[in-house]
Amino acid sequence: MMRRKNLKYGFLFILVLLGAGAGLLLHNANKIIQYQLQQVLGSGFSVEDISLRWGKVRATDIRLVRPDSKEILTTKNLGVRANVIGLLKKENIISNVELDSPYLFLEVDKKGEIVPFLPARNKAAVKTENRKKSPGKDTAPFLIKKFRIEEGSLDYLDRKVSPSPALTRMREIKGELKNFSVPPDSRVSEYAVDAVIPGKAGKGKLTSKGSINLKTKDTKAKLLIRDLDITQLRPYYEKKGDVEVTGGLLSLDAGITVRNKRIQSEGTITIKGLEFKTSGGTFLGMPLLGVTKMLKDNHDQITLDFTLEGDLDNPKFSITQSLVKKLSLSLAQSLGMPIGSIGKSVFDLGGSALKKLFQ
Repeated sequence: MMRRKNLKYGFLFILVLLGAGAGLLLHNANKIIQYQLQQVLGSGFSVEDISLRWGKVRATDIRLVRPDSKEILTTKNLGVRANVIGLLKKENIISNVELDSPYLFLEVDKKGEIVPFLPARNKAAVKTENRKKSPGKDTAPFLIKKFRIEEGSLDYLDRKVSPSPALTRMREIKGELKNFSVPPDSRVSEYAVDAVIPGKAGKGKLTSKGSINLKTKDTKAKLLIRDLDITQLRPYYEKKGDVEVTGGLLSLDAGITVRNKRIQSEGTITIKGLEFKTSGGTFLGMPLLGVTKMLKDNHDQITLDFTLEGDLDNPKFSITQSLVKKLSLSLAQSLGMPIGSIGKSVFDLGGSALKKLFQ
């Protein structure tokens, strides 16, 4: 009887030791992981807490600050769930990654390059790391079954637009990306994203669904935009001498295909409720006189068809500039104006142009 009792207490003692050891291990693992992340991401990275459970990791209050003290990434919660069966088979499979209320600040400089998130790495350290890697042995990729964002926010600052930068804000972002690997391989992944784009005239909405090869960037997708405040886009479409647009809503329906670094797109843009600071001047290079008449004749809206094609590897190709040019041509044709009329005043074109505007 005494022997059985001693065995019982001994077993409990072992369990307590194992529990204490596991708790100590998890506590130290938390610190080790935070330390390793800071080594990779720099001193600007911080995380409130990392909890480890069987097949699951959760991190709270993640923040990343650029060397210039600009906060560029935050998230309330990050959850990662591993595929246990995949782990047992020695396969790197993540079944689910979730970001709760993430915020991202993305900045593009005047050359069109993304401003780096992280400080430049020491070249000597990179060479040392490369020497330590075994030749012919690459890091096994991770397959992520589902990546999901809830209540996300994005601020995109585009400095390549002159003379002033353009800031686009997206809120209430809900997105999902399925079946992709890190680093990317040749598999095709399905995605869906919804977002709100706030403006002074209300909330515009963006929806996009499609498939993408993250390695080659080949894409086939649909893009829908509804009631976007057009004044936010002024740095992209406003030409020298154009009258200032003070109001208006833009909607877009487009199909987008990217193959071998070439983009092809066709669709329709509808602009309604256009308001201008003055009654004279030009809009998209077209005489405002003709534009306002067209609005009046078409229930206060203009619908323009467009097609777009270009080489994404060509530094001279710009999607926004090409789209604005296409819309200018479409508007000229809708007004019955000659293609060469873009950028000219109606008085430069003479009586024939005036006659066409009032037919």
